[in-house]
Amino acid sequence: MLSKRLQAISEFIPSKSKVIDVGADHALLDIYLTKEKDCECLATDISEKCLEKAKMNIQKYGVNVAVKVADGLKGIDVNDEIIVISGMGTKTILNIIPDNLNNDLIISSHHDLSLLRKEMHRKGYYIYNEKAVFDKRYYVIMHFKEGHKKTNYYVSPFLTSNKEYMNYLLQKYEKVFYNTKNKLEKIKVYLLIRKVKKFL
Repeated sequence: MLSKRLQAISEFIPSKSKVIDVGADHALLDIYLTKEKDCECLATDISEKCLEKAKMNIQKYGVNVAVKVADGLKGIDVNDEIIVISGMGTKTILNIIPDNLNNDLIISSHHDLSLLRKEMHRKGYYIYNEKAVFDKRYYVIMHFKEGHKKTNYYVSPFLTSNKEYMNYLLQKYEKVFYNTKNKLEKIKVYLLIRKVKKFL
């Protein structure tokens, strides 16, 4: 039922957790967590049309998942839930997360992962775990907890043992290097390439 990306996200969430899934789309993750892990889920989305499809899926699988139309976390009573935010870009994700939030966060951004790591550190979070999964393209799922632990924003220590992902990262940085004319930017990317090569 789940895509590889959603399956990877589900593996970060313990059984019997309370979960707020922001941008839940068709609520497939929430249905799975409720059925297989006995979680209590709230599926939210800014699109009422998406949530109508979510309601149909919830009814189809006969599970109890709450749904709510919401813009991010606005209007949602947040307590001790694990918050999942996936399927959108880093800037959108960062705008969703208020500075005074202290919940565990499971985040999967489409791009700008280094910016996400850096800004989450600024917000008072550290990376507890990360996983890269290939599902037509590479997705990185990050588990953030409140606290301060310095990490590398560009080459995550959690992903260096994944040789396939590191090869992908190397090719990505090499492409940027050859297409960049700015000398300072070239130097930065060259240093990243050297770092990635150490793990291959």
